[in-house]
Amino acid sequence: MKKRIKKKEIKLSDIIEDEIKQNSIRQGFSKNLIKYTKNLIKKKTHTHKDFTDIPFVTIDGDDSKDFDDAVWSKNDKNQTKVMIAIADVSHYVSENDPLDVEAKKRGNSFYFPDRVIPMFPSEISNDICSLLPHKERKCIVIEVNFKSDNLQDFKIHRAIIKSVARLTYSEVEEVYKKKNTKNKHFKLIASLFETYFMLKKKSEERGKIFFSSDEYKIQMISDKDFKFKKKISLQSYYLIEEFMVLANSVVGNFLKKNKIKSLFRNHEKPSKEKINNLKKIINESDINFSSNFQRQNDFNNFLKKIKKENLFFFNEILLRSQSKAYYHENNKGHFGLSINDYVHFTSPIRRYSDLVVHRSVINAYFENEKTNNVIISDHLNIQEKKADYIERRIMERACSVYLKKISRYEFVGFVDAIESFGVFIKSIDYPFSGLARFRSHNFRSNSKSKDNLFKVGQLVKFKIKKNNVYSGKILLDKIKVIENEKF
Repeated sequence: MKKRIKKKEIKLSDIIEDEIKQNSIRQGFSKNLIKYTKNLIKKKTHTHKDFTDIPFVTIDGDDSKDFDDAVWSKNDKNQTKVMIAIADVSHYVSENDPLDVEAKKRGNSFYFPDRVIPMFPSEISNDICSLLPHKERKCIVIEVNFKSDNLQDFKIHRAIIKSVARLTYSEVEEVYKKKNTKNKHFKLIASLFETYFMLKKKSEERGKIFFSSDEYKIQMISDKDFKFKKKISLQSYYLIEEFMVLANSVVGNFLKKNKIKSLFRNHEKPSKEKINNLKKIINESDINFSSNFQRQNDFNNFLKKIKKENLFFFNEILLRSQSKAYYHENNKGHFGLSINDYVHFTSPIRRYSDLVVHRSVINAYFENEKTNNVIISDHLNIQEKKADYIERRIMERACSVYLKKISRYEFVGFVDAIESFGVFIKSIDYPFSGLARFRSHNFRSNSKSKDNLFKVGQLVKFKIKKNNVYSGKILLDKIKVIENEKF
């Protein structure tokens, strides 16, 4: 009798390693480049002002290691002063030097559940350009002054700062919500929140679209074990987002106004095809809402409606109706944020696009030059798509592995999309989708016609027919419509 060969257990780390290799991600740095990087710490400056008396703080996730932005604000009667400090990577990394050439090839850092493949060596990303607490760091500081909640003026500084604390989103949230006045940073945190509420109101007034959707992250427990954790929507996260949007828009406006060639972050209106498809789904779902979806407020009004009527599945559909944001030398504006001139400026440690913008600003603002020759957007867009694709692939394959381990017979989900060959169903309790092919005939409903059986958003029960841990593709079976209910 032949011995059955036990299949090797697939670990998440194996999946990540496989995706890195499959997508030819550059890993590690040469000894010469590391040596070159270590010498940069000695680089002196005569152009950076002393801002070490300003109590900047960084606010990031619990597991963050590179801190490229710090914030501070002060509210006095009807005056608000905001300072956003961004690591001055351009001081250390000159255009076309060895570090720059390597960073340009990578385009961005790649983040995985168990590791980071950085754009720069750790000496840059985790040390000399990381805004670590109580360490002097060179930055570009965007100073914005508001009067009666209206932007009055702005200044750009090259400065040395010293962050007074490395705070986390959850920590900041707790201090503010509990009004913990004993916390030594309470006064600053309260001021940051006051500024955030003002910025949020301005975002609402100009028409920024406030999308929301369930996001999951993979949390490593051990090399072999992991779990899915739903990201919690904290106000502190949106606080930092609004501060970064402010800095990016101020810089974008400066570049556009002064006709400086650089890299803009464009997000165009949804295409006619996508809008028509969205309207079709709304009609088929018997939702009473009439709009051409040509303006940001059309989306915001619909988002309010689906929240009121508990139609959460439409958050995903609305997100899919949007155009993909991209980098380009020509400015087309950012539809989602409702901003005419927008750039990525706030993450030069992990995005090469931001470093390009930094150089554009420095050349124009401090050196009165407009010589930055930018022809790199296509490559950066490809690298960004690659990072998104790998993240999606790892999540799909991780879900397949996870589902093999849990003993669950039936799942609940909603119809996410309908094609001629079958329906895609998204699970409610786990971050996976699967395909139920029409030809399987394993559909159950009181409806006699399969053509009228499904609508996007319908709640269904389903079972897993096939689960391929190598491809991450999941086939579903025994689909049963939960009658008279929507998710």
